[in-house]
Amino acid sequence: MPIENLARNHFSEAEKQQLDEAVQTILSIISPHTYNLNAKERSQYGKVGEQKKLLINKVRHFQQSQPNLASPDVNWEEFEADYQTRTYAENKLNQLKSALLMMLSIKILHDHDNYKDALQDYRYAAYRSKFNNQVGHLTKMDSLKGFFPKTGKKKKKED
Repeated sequence: MPIENLARNHFSEAEKQQLDEAVQTILSIISPHTYNLNAKERSQYGKVGEQKKLLINKVRHFQQSQPNLASPDVNWEEFEADYQTRTYAENKLNQLKSALLMMLSIKILHDHDNYKDALQDYRYAAYRSKFNNQVGHLTKMDSLKGFFPKTGKKKKKED
């Protein structure tokens, strides 16, 4: 027996409003700090991989533990500010990715429930239109049957 209504937990109107406000707050806070990079710029600047992160961390460690060895050409205050912002952004990004996966799971389960219910309603309309020839159900079937193209092979008539 298939499981029906996998997602029975729904957002209340108050929760929806709170979530909308929270997302707007997040967007309004990060917007002034955002750079709109085009595809070429994203490729040019790229993503700093793990090896480069290790280099950054090691250079930072040397600068903090042995500042006499640090290059005078580097603005170390800006370096540290960049490091702190990058670390903070990475942590928030991981939290937001987690929230995105949760929202995606919610959407997937509710999509599944809606689709199963839509199929159930389609079968009901097909039954009613086939056996009772009710006008409303016939019209509904004509409207819905386009979503179910015939994919089977036609039977050949024997002479």
